[in-house]
Amino acid sequence: MLMTTTPLPSRPAPDLPAPPARPDRSDRFPRWMVAAAIGSLPLLIPPGPGNTAPADVVILAAIAVTLLWAGSTRQRVKFPYVVGVGTMVIAGCVAALFGRYPHEGALALIIDIFLLSWGITVANVGRTDAAARFLVRAWCVTGSLWAVGLLAFVGHNAASSGTATADAARASFTLGEQNGAGFYFAVTILMILAGRWPRRLRWRVPVLACLLLDTLLTGSLAAITGLLAGLALALVVRTAARRGAAAALVLGLVLAVVALGGNQLMQRYQVVYRAQSSQNLLVRNSIGRAQQSAWERQTITQETLHLWRTSTVLGLGPNATKSTLKQQLAPYPKEAHDDWTAALVERGVLGFAGLLLLIGEIVMRACRVGSSRRLGPGLSGGLPAPEFLIGALATMAVYSFTHQILHDRTAWTLLGILAVFSLWRGEARRPGPAAARPAAGRSTR
Repeated sequence: MLMTTTPLPSRPAPDLPAPPARPDRSDRFPRWMVAAAIGSLPLLIPPGPGNTAPADVVILAAIAVTLLWAGSTRQRVKFPYVVGVGTMVIAGCVAALFGRYPHEGALALIIDIFLLSWGITVANVGRTDAAARFLVRAWCVTGSLWAVGLLAFVGHNAASSGTATADAARASFTLGEQNGAGFYFAVTILMILAGRWPRRLRWRVPVLACLLLDTLLTGSLAAITGLLAGLALALVVRTAARRGAAAALVLGLVLAVVALGGNQLMQRYQVVYRAQSSQNLLVRNSIGRAQQSAWERQTITQETLHLWRTSTVLGLGPNATKSTLKQQLAPYPKEAHDDWTAALVERGVLGFAGLLLLIGEIVMRACRVGSSRRLGPGLSGGLPAPEFLIGALATMAVYSFTHQILHDRTAWTLLGILAVFSLWRGEARRPGPAAARPAAGRSTR
């Protein structure tokens, strides 16, 4: 007897969960190289030819490693700040070609391209949440170590040899120049406040105290003023995010009135004059230098503006101010003392337009990262208090009126960090194109 079997109806295979995606760690080496470059920012002595420094070797290595990583993994590369800086470079090339000092101009243009490349490197390496958090912590950790280490070194030297001279009172540490050192310490203070690292307050407060003391030891008025301006702007930005624009406007007006009142009190009680004869070298070489510094800046500005009025609209050429003043037997031949007159006098109208384009882009990016809500939960973990990052830009703005801050490595590191939190906001923050490819056999819907 034959038995027949009835075939069972076929059932669709159950949808099995896809295996968890393996994290793409191809950017680990570029992260560490950029972190090492950030940690090497204070290594500016001994100086090399063409304003080079030991830190440039590490920065150049980080740029090269990032290029190899981006090319080998086919990363999508973005180029922040290239419009403004590119316009300034083109203006500088034209001015140098038609000017009297093309060699000095070529060196300045190489520095522009090098620093722009460094800022772009930082911006592209920090494309993921983890990488952005890593770079911020790298600055906080290395800045903390530099603050404590350099302060201990200066304290040891003061205890062994004393501080009998004015030069000993103004410390430049390993940054070679007091104002540059003050800028690094002031910006690092604001970065630690923005990243809230070290996490524990009992460790963060001593580190901030060391950084503040380092800033005061440099005797840099621009650093002290810039730090106060940065803290004030951070407070206004935080108030705007929590209380609204009206409360922020009121607070801004109050802070402006307090600043003007403090200036009037200083003039009334002759604080600067008394500081000039103070027995405290730190006071004498910081507040006591205010009148002399103001006179020097005013003299340099008058001389450079006279050059602009007597030159063509193309400009003298980058780094040509000092040589031109020497040729004209000016009483105080110096380089252009700030970014604004340097762009106008040396690169002409087109260079000044490029500077305005760069500033406009910086302001636009700053508006994107003004609060934790704008960053989102992923990025806000790396930058819990972004208002202090905006405050660091105010410090940079103060310096731009007294120094050529756009040729500073710390300034371009700051702009790179700003681009990290504004450039990739709202995108899939997973490294590499491999993370965007769907698993085999799964729908892409």
